[in-house]
Amino acid sequence: MFFVFWLIVLVIGIVILYNNREQEEELLALKLVGYYLLGTFFLSLNGLVLPIGFVISLFMRPSQNRGVKRGSAIFGLVLMIIGQFII
Repeated sequence: MFFVFWLIVLVIGIVILYNNREQEEELLALKLVGYYLLGTFFLSLNGLVLPIGFVISLFMRPSQNRGVKRGSAIFGLVLMIIGQFII
């Protein structure tokens, strides 16, 4: 049941970001999922959590829908942080 809740939160977040797009872009929904997954990627060293994926997403310079893609990475970072506190 817990997994279903987080899956619904993920889908709602991606849909909200997709509806806030600035311009039409091919396969934007899949790109948003990719940025989300990049935002959730982390490296744990001796209990210290390093958000490597989010840092990588900061160096990416998309030409279209820059704010929406950055928001998707931030959304992934927030859910990763929440997930670390729950575990």
